[in-house]
Amino acid sequence: MTQQTESLKKLFGELYAKLMSFVLEQEFLQDLGESLEVFYNLHEGDEYEFIPTEEFMFLTWFLLDDTTPDGYSLMDEFLKRNADNLSLTETQICKALKETTLSLYQIKKVVPGESMSLRDVFTGENIQTPETTGTEDLTTDTLLFTRVLKLGETSFLVGAGIFLDSSVTEPLTKYITDQFQECCESGNHMSFKDFLKGNGEMINWWIRAYESGEFSSDEDDEEENDDNNDDKEDKK
Repeated sequence: MTQQTESLKKLFGELYAKLMSFVLEQEFLQDLGESLEVFYNLHEGDEYEFIPTEEFMFLTWFLLDDTTPDGYSLMDEFLKRNADNLSLTETQICKALKETTLSLYQIKKVVPGESMSLRDVFTGENIQTPETTGTEDLTTDTLLFTRVLKLGETSFLVGAGIFLDSSVTEPLTKYITDQFQECCESGNHMSFKDFLKGNGEMINWWIRAYESGEFSSDEDDEEENDDNNDDKEDKK
């Protein structure tokens, strides 16, 4: 890792800590609770223990993707309130973060202590990021659910991630692409990137259902998808 990349990584880490503190301020806690139900697809009576120090993926989604109907996010509010206190680079990082989406990546190569090569399973784009602790022993094609921040030629993982066995790649990507197709067929024409920006939590729904053993047949999968979509419309 070059010294410039190291400095940028440090600056990003410090800024990210400020952003996490911002979204946990008292004035946003009611919205946070409602958004938690959406992100984890919680039904009435479901219990979930929210632990801020372990919820960086959700909190980043809450900051960037959980917008008002006109597209206003908590990141927009952060920029509005801190316009005079941020450096040019910090402002650029915030704006770049707004462009990120939750997505799925295959791990193609790990150089311990140095770098990690990823492939976006939806676009085929190859990305290299600084190596993350705990990835040294991962096998090729392990799936990673996360978001990636791009700053020029440099990329960083944002808000932690979830590692998945490569065997779920096909059913999980099929689920997401089917949801995108249904969205377009219903008249909501958009790019796939915009779809992920507004619906990245659907990946998390599938993962939670899969880990809970809820998928027993194709018919059950289809019923689960329909129920999830209905629940999202009710909660938004």
